[in-house]
Amino acid sequence: MAGLLCPFFAVGHNPLRAAFLEPEMRSLYPQWDDMTAKTVSGLRAMLDVDDADPELLETIGELTVASERFGLLWTRREVRRRDTGHTRLNHPLVGELDLHYEKMVRPQARQLIVVYYADQGSTSAERLALLSSL
Repeated sequence: MAGLLCPFFAVGHNPLRAAFLEPEMRSLYPQWDDMTAKTVSGLRAMLDVDDADPELLETIGELTVASERFGLLWTRREVRRRDTGHTRLNHPLVGELDLHYEKMVRPQARQLIVVYYADQGSTSAERLALLSSL
């Protein structure tokens, strides 16, 4: 279902990299500026530089050079962890989705799992059901 919601959420993709380098992410997230600010401040909140995955540090270096937006946000040094929240997606097949999210960090496995869900009985829930049937 994650890959249907966004192809960059599928296994093997890097959603952090995609958020800043893939043009489709700007159209998927109508509030892209807000989403990217939350992403970077959240990354800083969970990053332990002394024990960071070398691949993650490499991605941060790449994004600092390749994305003006990431570079700006990274130099702000804002640290804010948000484990729950609300986001809006503009899905190309099913339209606007108002979703809640919950983040679960598994530091030992170096994983961040994000669960998106809609309010029961909402238009967004109906659209997610439609998307899952495609």
